[in-house]
Amino acid sequence: MFRVLTCLTVEHDWRLVLLAGIVCFVASVVAIHIFHRAISSHARTRLIWIAIAGAAIGYGIWATHFIAMLAYEPGVTTGYGVALTALSLAAAMILTSGGFGFSANAPGRWRAPIGGGIIGAGIASMHYLGMWALEVPGRVTWSLDLVFASIIIGMMFGYAALAFAVRHKDIWGTLVAALFLTLAIVSHHFTAMGAVEIVPDPTRAPDAMSLSPAFLAVAIAGVALSVLGMSLVGVLADRRLANRTRKFEEIIDQLSLARQQVEGSQRDLQEQKLRLDSAINNMGEGLCMFDAEKRLVVCNDRYAKMYHLPPELLRAGTPHREIIEHRVSNGILKGGTNDSTAQQVLSALNALPSNVPASRIDELADGRLICVTRQPMPGGGWVATHQDVTEQRRSEAKITHMAHHDALTDLPNRVLLRKRLELALSITRRGGADLAVLMLDLDRFKEVNDTLGHPTGDALLQAVAARLLGCVRETAMVARLGGDEFAVIECVENPLVEAVALAERIKAALCEPFNLGDHRVTVGTSIGIAVAPRDGTDSDEILKKADLALYSAKNGGRGSFRFFEPELDELMHARRNLERDMRSAITNNEFELRYQPIVNFKTGKISGFEALLRWHHPERGLVMPGDFIPLAEETGLIVPIGEWVLRTACAEAVKWPANLKIAVNLSPAQFRSKDLVRIIVSALASSEIAPQRLELEVTETAIMHDSEAVFAALGQLHELGVRVALDDFGTGYSSLSFLQKFPFDKIKIDRCFVSELTSAKKESRVIARAVVRFAVSLGKTTTAEGVETREQWGILCGEACVESQGYYFSPPITGAEAAQMVRSRVKASATAA
Repeated sequence: MFRVLTCLTVEHDWRLVLLAGIVCFVASVVAIHIFHRAISSHARTRLIWIAIAGAAIGYGIWATHFIAMLAYEPGVTTGYGVALTALSLAAAMILTSGGFGFSANAPGRWRAPIGGGIIGAGIASMHYLGMWALEVPGRVTWSLDLVFASIIIGMMFGYAALAFAVRHKDIWGTLVAALFLTLAIVSHHFTAMGAVEIVPDPTRAPDAMSLSPAFLAVAIAGVALSVLGMSLVGVLADRRLANRTRKFEEIIDQLSLARQQVEGSQRDLQEQKLRLDSAINNMGEGLCMFDAEKRLVVCNDRYAKMYHLPPELLRAGTPHREIIEHRVSNGILKGGTNDSTAQQVLSALNALPSNVPASRIDELADGRLICVTRQPMPGGGWVATHQDVTEQRRSEAKITHMAHHDALTDLPNRVLLRKRLELALSITRRGGADLAVLMLDLDRFKEVNDTLGHPTGDALLQAVAARLLGCVRETAMVARLGGDEFAVIECVENPLVEAVALAERIKAALCEPFNLGDHRVTVGTSIGIAVAPRDGTDSDEILKKADLALYSAKNGGRGSFRFFEPELDELMHARRNLERDMRSAITNNEFELRYQPIVNFKTGKISGFEALLRWHHPERGLVMPGDFIPLAEETGLIVPIGEWVLRTACAEAVKWPANLKIAVNLSPAQFRSKDLVRIIVSALASSEIAPQRLELEVTETAIMHDSEAVFAALGQLHELGVRVALDDFGTGYSSLSFLQKFPFDKIKIDRCFVSELTSAKKESRVIARAVVRFAVSLGKTTTAEGVETREQWGILCGEACVESQGYYFSPPITGAEAAQMVRSRVKASATAA
């Protein structure tokens, strides 16, 4: 190190050393600038800039070396060989270009160390080739340790310069990197110069062709500064040009982006136009637009097809008048096809307000209905939609018809009946003709429906509707109110005569047999008649009174008709009151059971009791079953009442001896309840009475309504051990068939036959005895009801009847009295024994 300091301070001119350092720094700045430019370039351009950077720094290294050599004063005459001097310049340029090129192209962490090493090698090769070109009258010796030190120092500073240049590309990064590169060159040169020692030898002389140091140093310095200056100017100019180029490219990019946006907007507009055209042409409605001059702007395909418009009328600018004239002249619109018709249509259209929306219905010649909706546009003109509403109007008309007519018979329904009745009554109230309102109910319709099926029932209703229409005048109205109920409204001058005549015609027509395919059916009708204004002038009132008259006719027997009478309203009012009171009676515990004993003919002992229902009304007193049981069955109240009877009777019978039975009547309405079996089982379980002690009495009427359901329920109960009795035997037409279908345990002969056993008429006595004998002959337990005299008792006993029941033994008694009767009979039997 001391040798290096001595060489620098003693053997060198400091002014030339400073010049060498300036030249080296300028070359380094230029080289780093060009290196940065190379990094930002691509492909072949990068190689060119790398070569320029190598040349710049190569010239700088070479100039620095020879200027420094000019400052070197070894004490002998010096010269330089031309070939080696040129080779040193080439080595410096090639190796430094390689170092810059590796650092610019190679990725990763080794780009700076390896590139710096290559640059350091270039500096060393240039220096030692230049020293080899030195010609002096003496021998040159080297200190190897300083030689290696100079090479290592050059590589380290070269690595530092490239590491900083790669990471920092601003002005300060350039200056710092240039400083490190200058240190690499200068430190290497003066360290290497410290390793040189020249020993004078007069026998050696420089080549005559060698370059003098002074000339070479000044020439190289001038050339190097010129080259470096031009390189620096070129770099700066390139940077400025690059900035302008970049700005120009940015402008080009912006213009290209703007062009792309415009093209994109045009494509979007085109796509929107295509979508709009597609949407317009695929609309279900026709669309057209006319300007303020009444000229066509645009229309869709649907509009053109709707009015069969030719292509020449679809062009923009076609007058509205020509399109309308085409519709008229070609018979598209309903009406005439002459010019006057076209003028009338145009006049009507021109009269439409131009500043408010308008809508109309055009009827075409082929029956289509077109709804035209016109919407005015700002500035004049209009947009119109043309919608085919033919099916919509037909559907609306069909829906309206269905809402006011019966689907099966196509007769007016209750809604339309009420509307037309209100209209007719308004005429009557203003002094018009009287109005006869007939309510009809078919007789035996349910039997037809149940036995032959609903399709046959529907066919019957349609046939009845046709016959009713044949019985009335065209001005009359026939309506179906539901089920088998019909109504007829007809204006009459003489109400009594004309209403009776109409009722007789309807009766006669409906009594005639109906041929319904494979079946021939005969039904009748019951008719209730109310007359306005005598019976009322309000639709609800007159219908109600006709219905009351129908109710009275049905109660009076099939096939009859009745006029409304005020007494019917009173009866219906009383009926409603009775129904209301009966509902309260259930919750107020106003019902009670009476028990009538059933006596065995042979032993004279009681075999059981029949539970009979009684109602103690708080105001009416004792209400007999015949007065409220039919109403309870009709309203459905018999179901909760019947359940109460079952539970109460079973609870009372469990107190009696185990050989006594309790008989309870079942109503047809109870069989329509799905809970009948469950209720009976629950009553047996809650009372803990044996099922064999419960005897259910079923009438033929209950079985007739739904024999399969009734027999199914009775079968379940029979399997549990409950006994089943056929009540009122002989009064129905189907007794024999019922006896074949179900194994009844007992047959109860109706009281009407028992009472006839002692009749004064021989025929009645014979028929009654025949019924009794037939019942006994079936081999089942036979009970005679209504035995009231000893004579009847004797006859029945002689006919081998098993049991009897009636006032001859005891009227119905309370539960307490029944228990006392049982106890007294038991005591009597014990005493006799």
